[in-house]
Amino acid sequence: MWKDVGMALGFLSRLRLPGQGMRVAAPEEIARSLAVFPVIGLILGALQAAAGWGLSFAFSGELSALWVVGLGTWLTRGLHLDGLADVADGVGGAYEPSRRLAIMKDSRVGAFGVLALIFGIGLKVFAVSGLLAAHRWSALIVVPALSRCTMVFCTYKIPYARSEGGLGKTFLDHVGRRELVWAAAWAGTAAVALERVWGLVLVVMALAAAVPCRRGAKRWIGGMTGDMLGAVNEVTEIALYHTALVFRGGVGG
Repeated sequence: MWKDVGMALGFLSRLRLPGQGMRVAAPEEIARSLAVFPVIGLILGALQAAAGWGLSFAFSGELSALWVVGLGTWLTRGLHLDGLADVADGVGGAYEPSRRLAIMKDSRVGAFGVLALIFGIGLKVFAVSGLLAAHRWSALIVVPALSRCTMVFCTYKIPYARSEGGLGKTFLDHVGRRELVWAAAWAGTAAVALERVWGLVLVVMALAAAVPCRRGAKRWIGGMTGDMLGAVNEVTEIALYHTALVFRGGVGG
């Protein structure tokens, strides 16, 4: 498991375990690391929650939230936001799946991608600001874990959209029930342990966000890609931050 955590940590973030070196991993090893994706989400969420707690003593909620979201983006190297922008450009810029995939592969960011980034980051910042004001530290930890779990869900038994292959294909070809069950167990346990009954609400909302994304991927481009997985993570995070704000920060207090 320690090796899986190290591999997942290196893939999903710029962090490394002590003594972790660079090596070429087998496809099966890469896919096995999906089982601990939610663990990486917990680590990232804990770092963001700690930063938010510290920043709240010096800055306003909005400015603290901007720094928290910025920290998350820096820790993940903007990996998931890049996927969100690419998917927005592809889906918004064409109708044929092949053309959408070609646009998504283009390194340039178009108008739809820019708009997706503006709205995505903006929605995150304002939701996180509300959670900081309500002192919902546990929600800030749980949300990234659940969003990484939905990435695993969206790799299970779904075709890879590109014919030429890619890193995403490694996940899709080798991920199995073991990875999905372990990821769900990690994320679900963390959600209930930290958020109790509201954790179950967040689990349901995570599925409610991920299922349409999975179906949309099959309809829009004929399957899943790495960019689409990044977009799934971003969409789910935004939905969960707002859900946590409504039930714990706004209505629940």
